[in-house]
Amino acid sequence: MIGKEIIGRESEPVAVKIQSEQVRRFAEAAGIPFSEQIPPTYVGTLRQAAIEGVDLLAAGTIHGEEKITYHRQIKLGESITYKMRVKDVYERTGKSGKMTFVILETVGFDLTGELVFTINSVLISPPKEGTQ
Repeated sequence: MIGKEIIGRESEPVAVKIQSEQVRRFAEAAGIPFSEQIPPTYVGTLRQAAIEGVDLLAAGTIHGEEKITYHRQIKLGESITYKMRVKDVYERTGKSGKMTFVILETVGFDLTGELVFTINSVLISPPKEGTQ
């Protein structure tokens, strides 16, 4: 069960190199012409980070919202280090029962430590059986 006790937990940093071929394939899949620029939502694919002891991909979990803020443009071939943190957890009751909302913040930095992007995501876990 996910509760407020996970607020503040972080993943280990993950280092990635922004590779032209991966960006090209992403652009094609999204129907965006590839022009050597990183498509705006590409950083949303950076999901290799895992927070120890936190199962964010439980059955039925849905992606509710995502906001990406770029602090500067990312370049092809650039190395980025990012990590994910649980920013908040709260519950809301809907028609089908009590749902858990998890707010995640992912931040990416370049090799000099400059903040490159911030992603705020909302994951929604459905009610557990018998918790209406």
